[in-house]
Amino acid sequence: MNRIVFLLVSLSVLVVASVAVACGDGDGEPATAAATTVRSTALPETPSSSNTPITLANPTVTASGLRYVDEQVGSGATPSASSMVTVHYTGKLASDGSVFDSSVARGQPATFAMNGVIAGFAEALSTMKVGGKRIAYLPANIAYGTRGSGPIPPNADIVFEIELIDVR
Repeated sequence: MNRIVFLLVSLSVLVVASVAVACGDGDGEPATAAATTVRSTALPETPSSSNTPITLANPTVTASGLRYVDEQVGSGATPSASSMVTVHYTGKLASDGSVFDSSVARGQPATFAMNGVIAGFAEALSTMKVGGKRIAYLPANIAYGTRGSGPIPPNADIVFEIELIDVR
């Protein structure tokens, strides 16, 4: 029962309305960061904690502070702000690698509205194409900010491994 409650709370975290946040200078152009970290690996598919902060090597960095690395570039449709998307994802705390939610672990992709998720998750999806796989590092200001949510503490940076399966 506790696991079911945890999974329901975790899933609801992803469908919370987007947070109003500052989004940089608004030019929409991603900037490539120098090697800001030393490690980039796919996130595990099962809940675990490595107690090691998650970092990305040579990520693309957007004006909002989103950092991402494409593991596979898709060739299908790109979602718009009003799209419904189907994704597989694993969400982790950047501070220690602990998994807070995973559609992969549940064995069921999630479908939701782009305008119904946190700003950083929507931004990470907005430049993907169906078939793409991306690791996205969301600073707290485009994640859950000072309020946190469920297992995500206030002011926490989070990381998602995302596979975009479908766009409608």
